[in-house]
Amino acid sequence: MQQHLFQIRSAAHEDVDAIMPVFDQARAAIAALGIDQWQDGYPTRAHIEADIENGYAYVLRDKGAVQGYFAMLRDPEPTYAHIYEGAWLTDGEYFTVHRVAMSDALRGRGGAAQAMRFVIAQALRAGVPAVRIDTHEGNLRMRKFLEKQGFSACGTIYLESGAARIGYEYDLRPILQRAPTVLYEDRSIMICEKPVGQPSQPDPAHADGSDLLSCIERWRYACGYAGNVFLVHRLDIATGGAIVYAKDRDSAARLGGMVVGKQIFKQYLAVVHGTLEPLDGRMDDYLYHDKAKNKAFVVDSSRKGVKQASLRYRTLAQNGACSLVEVTLETGRTHQIRAQLSHAGHPLLGDGKYGSREKGCTTALWAYKLGVESPAKRQYKEAVSMPPKAYPWNLFDI
Repeated sequence: MQQHLFQIRSAAHEDVDAIMPVFDQARAAIAALGIDQWQDGYPTRAHIEADIENGYAYVLRDKGAVQGYFAMLRDPEPTYAHIYEGAWLTDGEYFTVHRVAMSDALRGRGGAAQAMRFVIAQALRAGVPAVRIDTHEGNLRMRKFLEKQGFSACGTIYLESGAARIGYEYDLRPILQRAPTVLYEDRSIMICEKPVGQPSQPDPAHADGSDLLSCIERWRYACGYAGNVFLVHRLDIATGGAIVYAKDRDSAARLGGMVVGKQIFKQYLAVVHGTLEPLDGRMDDYLYHDKAKNKAFVVDSSRKGVKQASLRYRTLAQNGACSLVEVTLETGRTHQIRAQLSHAGHPLLGDGKYGSREKGCTTALWAYKLGVESPAKRQYKEAVSMPPKAYPWNLFDI
């Protein structure tokens, strides 16, 4: 069953009268646990007013009424500077959550969990590697809730009043490390950098969610974004670099039309064996893709299953027995660059399938530049992705 979602928005001063009864109910619930947390009247109206002034305050609303509250701070919490009988998990920036309260009407309905997911999503979007919060040692219900949400108890901190609290932290670094490298993004498209060895989308050999599309979707979910991501074009698993995805079906359809209409600009860098003659030029060939062998072949004439393949190339540099070449596609055929350059006698370094005997690298092809008209912006957007500083790319001053 789909969980009910509450509206979360920044709190305003006119919300304070509705917020204070939420704290009254939360205070009574804590008192029923037999602990003294918040029993001195904290947080007061002045605390909430200060949260609103500083931009920390958020409310949860259900059926038009304020039913929950929390404060999300982007600044360091002074009382967290020292932790005893333990240590924080991270040593850098963090978001802090204070004053989490749910009304009796919201308790047990997932409001607090939604609030925590909201904070975690905001931290991830900002690239901040941790979220911290504290609670009373005897507030076992809150402690169990925090651990269920992914927080870890780190030690004891002391409030300004001298009262001890258990400090909890959610280490977001493992999630951030899996974040896709985004070169450009708006509300309709994402241009990302695909690593070498990662598929563009799920396939029978990579059905474990390790493909880039699945990784992007998991990242967007963690950041609180809704909706799927749609593949527009592919890069071979051995090719890294710029690739564009659509963020909605309408944009996917429009971009698909651009692919068919050859309206997406694609430029690659390649390291090839030998020296192309002439140094700059174009290649126009007939290409046949043998699906059984998953290999493209240049053939002499057009026939069933054969497509015309065209590209332009420019030699940028030479180093011994290999050259750095810029390739601009005019058509987008399977394995086109690999097949055409190999047919010309200059296979890509590391591309054993197309004639290279170089074993010291993977196929030396990188999607260097991608240009597309954004459906949202109605403007041409271009992203650049540079190959890694590793062999054979490090043979050249790129």
